[in-house]
Amino acid sequence: MNTFHHITNQAELEQLIDRYFDGETSVQEEQLLRKTLANCTWSSETIDEARFTMGYFVAHCQQQQRVTQKSPRIRAIGIAASIAIILGTGVFALWHYQENTNNMCIAYVNGKTINNDDAVLALIENDLNAMDEASNGMSAQLSNLGEALELDNN
Repeated sequence: MNTFHHITNQAELEQLIDRYFDGETSVQEEQLLRKTLANCTWSSETIDEARFTMGYFVAHCQQQQRVTQKSPRIRAIGIAASIAIILGTGVFALWHYQENTNNMCIAYVNGKTINNDDAVLALIENDLNAMDEASNGMSAQLSNLGEALELDNN
């Protein structure tokens, strides 16, 4: 029996897998096979079946999934940036209105027309305040979720 010190290519690994299932490997070769299957990126029908049979398939899938998942903090930052853009647009609209007094504000609320500029601006301000409160709540929840996920990964 050959003693493998390390496996350098996929074909070598597949040969070792075949020998393992034929009962022809030493204890050292079996340990090398288990270590290689748990850490290598090669994939074939033989290798994937060996991973599945030896219990490494799930670990390999989880390892690949971790590489492609985005961090919860990155998601939270993206959501916070989106909310900031929406709030910034609202603030700009209010500022622009104050600079240009020739505009007339009209709002339609529950089927009624509101022509009073101050009333319309008060409605807009209330909506922006509600969005700001909601965004603060969402940011706190996302932060807590991100912290919980990081604790789970550790």
